[in-house]
Amino acid sequence: MNMDIDNYAYLCGYFFVDRNCMGIPSDVSDFWVQCEYDGAGKQLLSNFYYPEFVEFCTEYSTRYRLGINSDVSVPLNDGSGECTFHVDDITLGIYPHGVVIFSIGTAFSGTSEEHVIETLGKLRSCCFYDETVMKDFLGTVIEPLKRIYKAFGFEIPSEGASCPYLVETGNKFKIFQIAHWNGSPVGQEETDRRLFGLGTLSNYYPDKMFSSSLEYYEKLMGQGKLSVFNNWKALMLLDTVTFISLDVSDYQLGIWKDDYFGKIYLYELYRKTYLYRQNLLFRKGVTSAEKLQKELKEFERKYTFSVISYNFLPNEIDSKIGANLEFKREMEDVYHAIEQDVKAIESEREGRVNKFLTFLTIMASLSAVWDISSMVEMLVDYEHTLPSVYTGYRVTASLLIAVILIVALVSNRKKSK
Repeated sequence: MNMDIDNYAYLCGYFFVDRNCMGIPSDVSDFWVQCEYDGAGKQLLSNFYYPEFVEFCTEYSTRYRLGINSDVSVPLNDGSGECTFHVDDITLGIYPHGVVIFSIGTAFSGTSEEHVIETLGKLRSCCFYDETVMKDFLGTVIEPLKRIYKAFGFEIPSEGASCPYLVETGNKFKIFQIAHWNGSPVGQEETDRRLFGLGTLSNYYPDKMFSSSLEYYEKLMGQGKLSVFNNWKALMLLDTVTFISLDVSDYQLGIWKDDYFGKIYLYELYRKTYLYRQNLLFRKGVTSAEKLQKELKEFERKYTFSVISYNFLPNEIDSKIGANLEFKREMEDVYHAIEQDVKAIESEREGRVNKFLTFLTIMASLSAVWDISSMVEMLVDYEHTLPSVYTGYRVTASLLIAVILIVALVSNRKKSK
């Protein structure tokens, strides 16, 4: 059964700038307002979050806001009309190592659930925009993003309406959304189905042929659902985070927007995006494996926190988001690939050093051949036991050199195993 819902959704994209960049270019700075924490704001955060996480949110990143405050319409597929929603603003954060993450704040009010799902599906598919369908959104939202992208020194590829450069390592915007509806409470099964439908941006009908299978539904719900209190549930997936509620206060909505999205989700998305880039740099051979390994160790030391809050719920949210963004798997893959390459480099370097040391050993041993030959001559008396003194020295020296070479060869083989 379709219902009208209120839905607040953030569409998130990201790209990379110079690693030392910590501010937006001056030629667009008049349009963007910097968001800063004052002393009281930092102190308030410190009451709930660990000092290192507060430092990350307030000092390691620089955030800006561009007010939009405009309604935007997108035509519906069935030709019945348009879905209209409000765009509040665009926020943009510049994070360590030149990672830029922006979010577009959109609000759907009293809108059909199916229309919200269809429209968000179109909005997030930034690599496949149809100019005739997305014209309003392109002019209102994408044009300001293009301007700041160009201000960072990039050229806009001539790819029509599509803008894949706004999601540098993917093909769609990430979505963090908060949905609620007014009315009589619904059963747990229906609530879960609606949560799954919003989270996957698909109208979930378990009895329809082309709907998601029961196995897939149970897998995603088992991995990503978080249910702590009776009045709301959440589903954390790779491309979306969805909160749904029947009745929630403005105060709770503020926490979901400012803390769970504005701090926790963006922190996890930053870490995921950073590892995306490290993986990309390694695969392309742009940066040496040893340099990447050094950067990863610094990243892990400064920006990887086992817990972030003194309270249980932010830690639950953070853990669930990180797990379903597959941060740990991404980190293990990157670390393993780079570590293997570094080991190969070190092994090759060690092999060259061993060969050089072997050469020095041989040279040092050869310098002792004359001394040993002379000692043998004193014991054997070459002149009386061999045809000549010269023959004695030649035989002894040849045997010594042969022994030295055999020992060096055997030793070098053992070191290389």
